[in-house]
Amino acid sequence: MKKQSILILVILLMNTGIFAQKSKLNIENNEITIPLNIELKLRVEERDGRLEDFQLINQSKVNKPIDMMNALDDIEKVEIISNEIDLKFCYADFLGSKIVVLTTIHHLEKPITFKAKIKIKGISEYIETSIVHIYPNVISIEQWQDEIESIFLYDFKIVTD
Repeated sequence: MKKQSILILVILLMNTGIFAQKSKLNIENNEITIPLNIELKLRVEERDGRLEDFQLINQSKVNKPIDMMNALDDIEKVEIISNEIDLKFCYADFLGSKIVVLTTIHHLEKPITFKAKIKIKGISEYIETSIVHIYPNVISIEQWQDEIESIFLYDFKIVTD
């Protein structure tokens, strides 16, 4: 009986550990999972209208919410062409309200699009969300009021129409 109780306790602790795990940054198979409060710089390759072979150039932690009223002013406006994409998934302060934002800036020649799913705190699966087209050298800001733990980005494409 004592062995069975210990075995049950170990199984319960293991399951609790599995469900309590935080999302980790993951970049593979042209898909990206970004936990909250992470900023990335990626290098990508374009093949037949699709963005592939994502390589992490830089990763950093975002330590404080960005100020949405100053977000556009804080971006260095440069007209360059490169194969880099900057993503920041973090909290933002908008007139005293706390929201979650994904900011995207890319330096490819044409607009891009991708699909996204968000993981809301307390819900075990990712939920699809919408993303607008993102134009070169321009900041794109997506925002949510949900308590989001991570975002899953996939199906990156060059906009052709």
